[in-house]
Amino acid sequence: MKKEEILRRARQEGDGEYEERIQGQIMTRSALVVVGLCAAFWLVRAGRAWAAGEALAQVWDYPAIATGYAAFVHLWMYKRLDQRVNLVSGLCCLLAFVIFSVQFWLHL
Repeated sequence: MKKEEILRRARQEGDGEYEERIQGQIMTRSALVVVGLCAAFWLVRAGRAWAAGEALAQVWDYPAIATGYAAFVHLWMYKRLDQRVNLVSGLCCLLAFVIFSVQFWLHL
């Protein structure tokens, strides 16, 4: 293989690593935005229920969405990066997702 060929391939691979890093940052930030939006909507709904003296029976959908999305992101990152912190946080989010989903379905 010629020197020019090796340099061309190295540049192409380097761009791929940069793009993957940027995509990872975007996924992390988008997960934070989804969790933040779900938390904001949950706080409004829970606050209105509390002010009206109602039970918090119907407020489990937003936490289920947020934790389900976070579980997917962390477990996907674990699969790609093989970092234990992503596995632990992904499993914790998955457990929370299951709990919130069960609460949601029980209180429909």
